[in-house]
Amino acid sequence: MKDFLLYASVVILFLVCLLVVLIILMQRPSANAGMGSALGGGAAESVFGGESANVLSKLTTTLTVLLFLLSFGLYLGFVGRASKTTSALTPATAATSPAAPAKVDPAAKATATAPASATTPAAPAAPASPAATTAPAAPTTPATPAAKAPTAPAAPAPAK
Repeated sequence: MKDFLLYASVVILFLVCLLVVLIILMQRPSANAGMGSALGGGAAESVFGGESANVLSKLTTTLTVLLFLLSFGLYLGFVGRASKTTSALTPATAATSPAAPAKVDPAAKATATAPASATTPAAPAAPASPAATTAPAAPTTPATPAAKAPTAPAAPAPAK
């Protein structure tokens, strides 16, 4: 339902934008300017009466304030909607079920809690013998015969 309201508000914002543009174009700073003069000279005066300048300026102010309020409200609505949805780029942190606790052996628990001086240190591991390590694999050659390297063209024999 919230998505419907947000997108309906976007449509209303678009209509308010069109109305603001039309109202501004209908105003005329001088006698021969504005959209009103293009549509027959006194279109705005015939629609709004003799005080058309006051009506148009009040309507412009009202629609402009409505435009800014709708824009800010839509910004807050879309930001609030985006913060509640998860993005494909962020990993989901949904725990399906709690993991069962691991069973601890009492003997292992006693050695884990014993002081370090009571346990005997383990012997260091023997270094790996060089024979045990593997050499890197040799580069493989293609199954097709190797292409010949380009050769320089033979010099022409001097004419005698």
